[in-house]
Amino acid sequence: MTANILLPAGLFVIMTVVGLGMRPIDFARLRDGKRALVFGLAAQILGLPLIAFGLAHLLGLSPEMAVGLVILAASPGGVTSNFLTMLARGDVALSIAMTAVTSALSLVTVPLVVGFGLAYFLGAAETISMPLGRTIGSIVVVTALPLIVGMTIRAKAPGFVRRNVGLARRLATLIFAMIVAWTFWVERDSISTYWAEVGPAVLALNVLAIGLGFGLAALLRLQARRAIAIAVECGLQNVALAMFIAFVLLETPLLSVPAIIYAIAMNLSVIAVIAIGRKTLAEEDPLALEKGA
Repeated sequence: MTANILLPAGLFVIMTVVGLGMRPIDFARLRDGKRALVFGLAAQILGLPLIAFGLAHLLGLSPEMAVGLVILAASPGGVTSNFLTMLARGDVALSIAMTAVTSALSLVTVPLVVGFGLAYFLGAAETISMPLGRTIGSIVVVTALPLIVGMTIRAKAPGFVRRNVGLARRLATLIFAMIVAWTFWVERDSISTYWAEVGPAVLALNVLAIGLGFGLAALLRLQARRAIAIAVECGLQNVALAMFIAFVLLETPLLSVPAIIYAIAMNLSVIAVIAIGRKTLAEEDPLALEKGA
């Protein structure tokens, strides 16, 4: 019940709160940020799998753990990255765009990357396919729909939102913290059992992913808010998708171990990114209603 009902409900609330701070003009501004979007997507789709393959070789992981790390790297950022980008004062519109595009492209990219990983590390010529309906449904229900709800509430009742946005954000933060704590509690046995073997590789993947986002942004001389959005998107992977691939599509639960450990590591490391963003960037008034916006 927790995984099937309460978790999606919590994510729905979180994304509704994100929507309270968004306007259509925020997405229109992405026309001037196409370069950030393209290179951010390249970092996620190409950069992360390459890092995972390299770490698996360098650290001498067992074939199962190596494949699990590749599955994790192939799974695009989850919807919580949008909320955490907001907390870090990053470019939320860019974050949402990256999440939507990588989720859609996962129908093609995940089978290719995971299939290659299986053949390379296990010699298994497995053919996997992403569930089209389920993937699209997840994007709509957990991302697009609550975002639209939040933006609609803001447009229809700006005064109400202005008075209660602080409370709403505190509630969303509490829900997010509960999700992280629940994940850690449920998977505590797997974490303790496999930490010594795959823990360092998982931590390295997380740190290098965030570093890749910041490094790429610095190379392109992107605005700080866009740099934070890319770093968070690269650092937070869709752990739920990785576990679905391991448990359901490949029927090998052992392959999910890196994703389980990463679920904790990514949420802890992003706290540092949030701290950096909140310290270096002034908070924008999310409810500053602009004429014609």
